[in-house]
Amino acid sequence: IFNAIPVPKDVDGIHFVGQRELGNEDVYPPVTPAAAMELIKEYKVDIKGKHAVVVGRSPIVGSPLAYMLRQAGAAVTIVHTDVDKETLKELVGQADILVSCAGSPGALQAEWLKDGVGVINVGTTFSESQDCLLPDIEGDIESKASRYSPVPGGVGPLSSPILFRNVAQAAWDQMEGNGEVSATWDKEPAYIR
Repeated sequence: IFNAIPVPKDVDGIHFVGQRELGNEDVYPPVTPAAAMELIKEYKVDIKGKHAVVVGRSPIVGSPLAYMLRQAGAAVTIVHTDVDKETLKELVGQADILVSCAGSPGALQAEWLKDGVGVINVGTTFSESQDCLLPDIEGDIESKASRYSPVPGGVGPLSSPILFRNVAQAAWDQMEGNGEVSATWDKEPAYIR
């Protein structure tokens, strides 16, 4: 079904990794991974040469985020919840930056984290029985991490502005492609920082 969405209208960034690997730079970034990267930029987290472990491999979050981290200079390991628990624990414990986007509450334990790790907690699951969002990481993240994004309230609130940015850029690109921009607008589009 993803292929039914034309690349120039793909404001959710479903085609991102495949198109970038083919050399197409004119593709919009997926919303949630772009939001995570905005957090990294905003808080000036140095990721060059750091070992980033991405727990999750979905085509919408895990894979594109791993791609973005690699493009920004991190050494990236992608792991998922189908990996045995000991290997998962070992890889999580090696991370300088941990991105959890498995969507599996309690899949990771805070005690596995190495001291000083930066944690981007993307994976959330709504629990009907508890009537709340649950993160992938269970336990006291704050005692191990140098910084972390909470669930809820971390990456999620940035997703809507990123989607808006993609929609506005897609509209601009379409108008520009039709020759409508130069006749009606003489300034560059504004960008959401």
